[in-house]
Amino acid sequence: DYKMNSRGSRKGSKKSDIWTTKRADREASLYVRKRDNDTCVLCGKSEPYVTIDCSHFWGRKVSATRYHPDNIDSVCRGDHFKVENAKQGFYRDWKLNQLGEKKYKELEDLYYKSKMTRRQAIIKLMELLNAKSTSV
Repeated sequence: DYKMNSRGSRKGSKKSDIWTTKRADREASLYVRKRDNDTCVLCGKSEPYVTIDCSHFWGRKVSATRYHPDNIDSVCRGDHFKVENAKQGFYRDWKLNQLGEKKYKELEDLYYKSKMTRRQAIIKLMELLNAKSTSV
């Protein structure tokens, strides 16, 4: 159980219990790929016929959205290259359709306004994955 105190750190935990950024990236990627059945959400192709990447709609530099499941999509390598150059075109339209305007705006606000630290984002991811694994 990963409960946070008012400072954003886990109660009664050691710092070493928190994943590194590298591990959190890997765990988030595995979660999203499993959620999307190792299939490109844009074209429907799947492994082993294509390589599946995780695409972050809002860039990975902002911790608040880096691990947010609504911000990450499984896409084939070819589509990943295309959407990286279409974040204000096709990919934006697709994301708006996927999430709806309200959730899209919430994600956009997180990206531009959140002051969440990387540590807080990793703890939030750990809580999400812990909740998902106990609810199955």
